Amino acid sequence: MHMIRRRIDPSSESGVAMLVVLMALIAGTMLSVAALNAAGADLPFARESQDRKQAYAAAEAGLEYYLFQLSQDNDYWTRCTNVPAPSPSEPSPVNQRWNGTGPDPRQWRNVSGAASRYTLELMPATGTSCVSGSASSTMLNRSTGTFRVRSTGRSNTETRSVVATLRRTSFLDFIYFTDLETSDPATYATEADRTWASANCNRVRAGRHDNCREIQFATNDAIRGPFHTNDDILLCGNTTFGRQGQDPPDSVEVSGPGGYQPAGSCTASPRINGTWKHPSDSLTMPQSNAALQTAALPGYLYTGRTTIRLRGNVMDVTTGSTTQTGVPLPSNGVIYVRNGACSGTLTPMLQRYDDPSGCATVFVNGTYNQSLTIASANDVVVNGDLRRSGDVVLGLIANNFVRVAHPVTRSNVNDADSCTNATGTMQNVTIEAAILSLAHSFIVDNHACGAQLGTLRVFGAIAQKFRGPVGTTAPTGYIKDYEYDDRLRYRSPPFFLDPVAASWKVARVNEQVPATR
Repeated sequence: MHMIRRRIDPSSESGVAMLVVLMALIAGTMLSVAALNAAGADLPFARESQDRKQAYAAAEAGLEYYLFQLSQDNDYWTRCTNVPAPSPSEPSPVNQRWNGTGPDPRQWRNVSGAASRYTLELMPATGTSCVSGSASSTMLNRSTGTFRVRSTGRSNTETRSVVATLRRTSFLDFIYFTDLETSDPATYATEADRTWASANCNRVRAGRHDNCREIQFATNDAIRGPFHTNDDILLCGNTTFGRQGQDPPDSVEVSGPGGYQPAGSCTASPRINGTWKHPSDSLTMPQSNAALQTAALPGYLYTGRTTIRLRGNVMDVTTGSTTQTGVPLPSNGVIYVRNGACSGTLTPMLQRYDDPSGCATVFVNGTYNQSLTIASANDVVVNGDLRRSGDVVLGLIANNFVRVAHPVTRSNVNDADSCTNATGTMQNVTIEAAILSLAHSFIVDNHACGAQLGTLRVFGAIAQKFRGPVGTTAPTGYIKDYEYDDRLRYRSPPFFLDPVAASWKVARVNEQVPATR
């Protein structure tokens, strides 16, 4: 028998492949073990992240619960914690504010379908707790018309809190608000006409007499911001409503049954940059601004014709025969002008600026660097540019008209259409303010006569009972350039008035860090 010997070639790679495979298996196993260890180590972090998200979602659910209660009852907040439980089996989650020390006294509510819960706390503007029966003086910040609630969510050991500032739906939500899109009866030419218009035109267009004076939007008009009317609107051409690229989109709201319609033989092709809402809910105007008279501090309540020139944080004031210079603006931001002996006032269509001195007409212009509200029992008249300096807001609130001064010369004092511009006429006026005319209009005096005056720029908000004209297609008066001040979404001039029975909504939400435990 012969043994067969295999000669091994030194250059052969026999067995190397097996070695490579074994080494790859070892490396793969090591990587798998490392991956499993890493994944195991990450599990607590993933659980924590999920719990944090669920805790925040629970806090949002708590806020939605409170908003739902407010939507059912606007006065829910005034009852503080004396509110019904959501069901017989669970307590109300609405609590007084907790300072975070000692045992947690708050009632919590489970989130339906989730392993998380929430609790709500009322955050008083004054004192330490909301007092039922006195909520307006404890919860409400009367200067801004807002109140705050804190909603805290919890999932396992994670807790997160959000603080929401709530305020009513406001005239400040819109660059332009009207109750009625028709001429104010007070602007009709004769007493007989004014009486007729008051009886026949004080309702939405569908119910008005055909002879009521209607006002239209023209092609060059630009309403650059959210818009609302309780009426419907007439258009002639391509009026622009809203702003392009706005986030959130501007709301263009029309409550009247007609929506928008062409004026006469015009075409109606509006450029709507935003969200068209028709029909929308109506907002009711307050009857009076008398509450502001009680808010005015001593020394800031004037009587009769008053002139105010704003100069930063001071003002020069003339009332009667007395002039005061360098008067500091009021600490609570409210100036009120009341009527004295006032037997009647002139229509803005035939304005001569010689009303009785006892009538509460306040003339205002200048620059302000402190938030302020100027209110009048009669009219507010802008007789020069009104501009802000800094992050401040101004409110002009008149029981009757808010007017832009336009002095003219007439050959016939009773002819509203035949006149020429007189000394004091203003070209290209700028008003940076929130404007509210409760019973009448925002209007330009003598707007139907004289040479054209350029552009009337309003940066802020305008709310009025009746549509107030500022010019005509003759052309006379001003072209409109109205732009919304977005800061008015979450803040307001001091003690600015809200619509009657308006709903509450969130003006601002911030997360509180650290959360209340």
